[in-house]
Amino acid sequence: MSTTATTAVEPPVLEPGAQLAPGLQVVELLSRGEALDVYEAFSADLLCSVIAKTVRPDRADVERVRDRLLLEGELLQRFAHPHLPRSFATITGRVPVVVLETIAGPTLEEIIDSRPRRLPATDLAHLGRQLCSATHYLHRQGYLHLDIRPANVVARDGVAVLIDLSIARPPGPVRRGLGSREYLAPEQALGLLVSAATDVWGIGATLFEAATGAAPFAPLDASEEELSAAGVYLQSVRPAPAPSRLGRRLPAGMVTLIADCLSPDPEQRPSVLAVHDRLGTFTAGLAI
Repeated sequence: MSTTATTAVEPPVLEPGAQLAPGLQVVELLSRGEALDVYEAFSADLLCSVIAKTVRPDRADVERVRDRLLLEGELLQRFAHPHLPRSFATITGRVPVVVLETIAGPTLEEIIDSRPRRLPATDLAHLGRQLCSATHYLHRQGYLHLDIRPANVVARDGVAVLIDLSIARPPGPVRRGLGSREYLAPEQALGLLVSAATDVWGIGATLFEAATGAAPFAPLDASEEELSAAGVYLQSVRPAPAPSRLGRRLPAGMVTLIADCLSPDPEQRPSVLAVHDRLGTFTAGLAI
């Protein structure tokens, strides 16, 4: 007896020239996630290119998705920091749109994938201190990012910008698995209390991948691929591998710092300020 799998049909994306909102014209789709579409658009009000985040057509009636996007727009219009993007407007309605500045430059994920050689330790430290700067600011405003990873960092002229506050929220309990699977702190994966230490984990995971080219909890072999496919979070069953196992030699102090950030116990992770200061020992001659 044969069975036929049912594949969900993707809703269409907006074509170039379509109106996202009055005065906001689509240039092209940049990315599509599980809940949101991100477009390059042209703003008639600003007379320039902008980034427009909006809810996917098939998620327009999901209140949680709409509320998260509206909160992101509100936060980014209120916040002002050199390592966070600016929001110009939040358009409310059945399908909200958040209008953001265009940040020229590739994501850190794209840089990692395209570079023939890994970032040197001084560049890693410079990157990490900028991520600490943005994260510290968010924490002082009462919010956690909860999705710090290479795909959410844009680099331009030596400046890192931490993007995507779509799941940002105050410290407290979260649903199991909130965030991006291979970068979840154990407390996120298990749906426990998240805190500033959860974002320290994200900084450590990002630095690990920038250093080695691999996420710290991506499957290392076939058995781990099976575990991951079965829904097991690898960060709950093993520590991150040593960078040297993946062919990367780093200063001993940086290896220790990344391992400390990736401690399974949030109480054992260093503070954001401590990470910032410890990274400073590797940035001689660089202005942070």
